[in-house]
Amino acid sequence: MKQILTVLAVIFMILTVIVSSFTTLNALDVSDKGAYTDNIRFIQYLDGNTALQDIRAGKLDTYYFRVPLERVTAISNDPNLKIYEKNAGSFAFLLNPAPSKDPNILNPFQFKEIRFAINYLINREFIVDEILNGYGSVQVDALGISSPEYESIIPILESYNFKFNPNIAQEIVNKVLISNGALKLDGKWTYKGSPISIKFMIRSDDSPRKSMGEILANQLENIGLTTERNYGDLNKANLVVYGTDPQELAWQVYTEAFGGTSAFNRYNGDVVAQMYSPYVSRMPGWGNPSFWNYQNTSLDNVTQRISFSNYTSQNERNQLLRQAVNLGIQESVRIFVAQNIDPYIASSSIKGLINDFGAGISSRLSLINARTEKNTSIIDVGVKQIYQGAWNYVAGCQDIYCTNILSLVSDSSTSRNPYTGEVIPLRNEWTNITTMGPENRLKVDQDALSWDAPKQKWVEVGDNKFSKSKVTLDILYSNWQNGQPMNKADLIYSLYFPYEWSSKINSTDLTYDPEYSSQAQVALKYLRGTKFLDDNKIISFVDYWHFDKKEIADFASVWASSPWEINAAIERMVKDGTFAYSRSEATVKNIEWLSLIISSHAQIIKQELEKMKTERFIPAPLKGIVGLDEAIKRYDASINWITEHKHAVIGNGPFEISNYNPTGRVISLTAFRDSSYPFAKGYWSIYENPKLAQFEKVQYPKVVTSGTPLTISGNITVGGNYDSNATITYFISDKNNHVITQGTGKWVDKKGNFMITMNEGDTKALSIGPNEFELFVKSNYALRPDIYSGIFITMPNPINK
Repeated sequence: MKQILTVLAVIFMILTVIVSSFTTLNALDVSDKGAYTDNIRFIQYLDGNTALQDIRAGKLDTYYFRVPLERVTAISNDPNLKIYEKNAGSFAFLLNPAPSKDPNILNPFQFKEIRFAINYLINREFIVDEILNGYGSVQVDALGISSPEYESIIPILESYNFKFNPNIAQEIVNKVLISNGALKLDGKWTYKGSPISIKFMIRSDDSPRKSMGEILANQLENIGLTTERNYGDLNKANLVVYGTDPQELAWQVYTEAFGGTSAFNRYNGDVVAQMYSPYVSRMPGWGNPSFWNYQNTSLDNVTQRISFSNYTSQNERNQLLRQAVNLGIQESVRIFVAQNIDPYIASSSIKGLINDFGAGISSRLSLINARTEKNTSIIDVGVKQIYQGAWNYVAGCQDIYCTNILSLVSDSSTSRNPYTGEVIPLRNEWTNITTMGPENRLKVDQDALSWDAPKQKWVEVGDNKFSKSKVTLDILYSNWQNGQPMNKADLIYSLYFPYEWSSKINSTDLTYDPEYSSQAQVALKYLRGTKFLDDNKIISFVDYWHFDKKEIADFASVWASSPWEINAAIERMVKDGTFAYSRSEATVKNIEWLSLIISSHAQIIKQELEKMKTERFIPAPLKGIVGLDEAIKRYDASINWITEHKHAVIGNGPFEISNYNPTGRVISLTAFRDSSYPFAKGYWSIYENPKLAQFEKVQYPKVVTSGTPLTISGNITVGGNYDSNATITYFISDKNNHVITQGTGKWVDKKGNFMITMNEGDTKALSIGPNEFELFVKSNYALRPDIYSGIFITMPNPINK
């Protein structure tokens, strides 16, 4: 789900959950539009065993959370069930690096060296093998092995070679604590006469995280620290971890988990920024100026260069990516533990689920394409939580439970192929992409517009504006779910918003939310102006370049997730202090975090719309664009919607929210059958079966003589057929896990036969003794790799002595 400013979509990628491509459709019957199913019910199931039992009994169709891992083997033999593996989620420990406000309290994690030492207290192999029952892989970085970019960072990861070693951790902790005035008495660390205590927020609603937290807490106690264990769910974490000033030390360690990206992305650099860089407001302090904030200029600079394409080649970008990952691991504010393989379960009567490589079957694509063989038009989806945080498009919807649902309610400008991560047009179709980047710029049309916040009006950019790229976009409108047609005004309001909310002009400026504005400030520098050629054709000028032109089009896209009148009403209420867009601002101001789905919030929005109607109000960015008659029609339509539906979520996607039952923990969706909706049933069925590459045979010598050639050969299949439409990369490491050489395999023919050759000089660099190689093969149609590893022994060459 894209944020209100989709033109800056790179910031909000974890909310982008749309997979489709643009097409021109002939007029279809309303019943042929959108999704196959008429109704979806999202039902809370806290217990995976209960969900599994109900799927078997036919009371539930699928469960959007991992089932108990110990049950998977038995499930795999049940013909009435189907397992879909999701490979993108991860577990991590978030450490609080803030020094205490109280000079008598010492926070060990304020020291970078101690944070780094925690890596040696984590037995990642044990967690994967025992806690996750093998359903995962060791992870020390923000990307993980399932990322398309993983191979670029392998040399960095293998240079660390973290292993569980409490002695190393103890040695580092001893040195740092002693040098900062701590004493160890009777095996326990003290500071100024009091125990050094660690407040550990452990998620008890997720069994793996509960186990991981308890294991690390035990290890912290083993090295002499005292722990205070605080158990709770995401609601509690929102208050304790994300809702307090880090310097208060309400928490010092938190068991985090991430559901993977909301859609598979070919270029994952933004994930590195989100997980390591303060400017994205996802690090302790959360970008709120009222809190202490973790700062790291080096990480901000390098990740911004990646996110905003401040590089001149793909090779330079990969170097920046390695640098960012390296800095993130060294800082160890967020320490990754494991990338999990989550087994999701569905009834075998449900057909058409699409297992996106980022989101798994919980992506929006699945439920649009899903069909049931049962005698019903309803698909029931079990979810771990139904509501865990505010739903709004500016600084809300920060959990996977929200994005899974909202992604079905509102479309986005662009989409991504679920298996390659490439950008696909959806509601924006680019007809021309012109770029002079990375080093040159083109002149921006002088009549392109930008918003002048101090003057409160749109202004022409003038003669002296330049940008690296410009993209011509055709906009594919439809009706909003309140019956009103989308138009230019919705896009203009979305364009206005980040200009207005990106900075605090003076002390009386009310259009500022630190959590949102800190991101908008960075991104807005790259927006050079927008020109409407007509109501549905736009030229977007951006100071942005990418070696993949489709990424430029995605960055330049323009769209709206909700009607302008809803956005304007909310903005008025945030400015007058009724609500806050972000959780952190709500905490600081002691007001409610705006949520469109909450009935009481919707009623207040309705009252504001009624005031706007009475005032004959036209928002400043729409003056001269929207007439009073049109504005009143919009106000009436949204007022009537809220009256009928008891919420203010009005989208333009294939489903609408028909009911939210907070007591019963159920959210019901109904298919939005409207003649204006542009996509037909079954349009996404082309993505049901990915064409994966797989090694069929690999041959290599078990013993190699140093200084003599080495050949590794074999063959692969793509989609079950011998085929060379794939890429093979290899890495060869010495006995200390340091990468000695790497490269790309060569195809012998078009039937999947390949060869990798190391010459005499390459094998001279190998260490005498065991050396390991890893092969990765990815098809051109699906970027999930098949991995093959082997070991050979390198013997000394008598001639070289």
